[in-house]
Amino acid sequence: MNETEFARYVELYNSGNYREVVNRYYHQNVRIDIYGVGFTRGASDTLRWMENTHDGVTETMLVDDLRISANRRDVYARVRERLVALERVKRLASGPLAPGQVRTTSFRAHYVVANGKFIRIAFDLPAELSPLTDVPAAARAPRPVPVISPDIEYEGDGYVLDGANDWITGGPHTQRSYLN
Repeated sequence: MNETEFARYVELYNSGNYREVVNRYYHQNVRIDIYGVGFTRGASDTLRWMENTHDGVTETMLVDDLRISANRRDVYARVRERLVALERVKRLASGPLAPGQVRTTSFRAHYVVANGKFIRIAFDLPAELSPLTDVPAAARAPRPVPVISPDIEYEGDGYVLDGANDWITGGPHTQRSYLN
């Protein structure tokens, strides 16, 4: 994986064509973990989860920082996920949204590549949003799994979450936030 290919992935992801995203970029045995919780196992489970999660919302992924290992196996990114609710949505990992609400979530992402496709993706909310220089050490450090409640804006408010101080975190959460 290189920067150009990752940019193509983000562009396709933002198009909302999740079937093509999974077919083109996700390994058959892909695993997605969000804040330490296993959300999906396998390409078909991942596709079902993505389609279900995005039903009623529009998501835009913005990449603020990107680092790719020399062997191109590990991709580290600082990402902002902007969700716009088109209807009432209760199944999001970051909590429910009402129609018209907008939530911007900042997190770190670690993508592991095998045979040119993502085999593992881990999303984590760091204690502070610092440069990615410490990602490998942070990825190995044990941390409690937070429950996250970001501030919510309404379309046109102009308020966006800028850092960890805009979050309330709590104890462990071990259940999926979507319906199977």
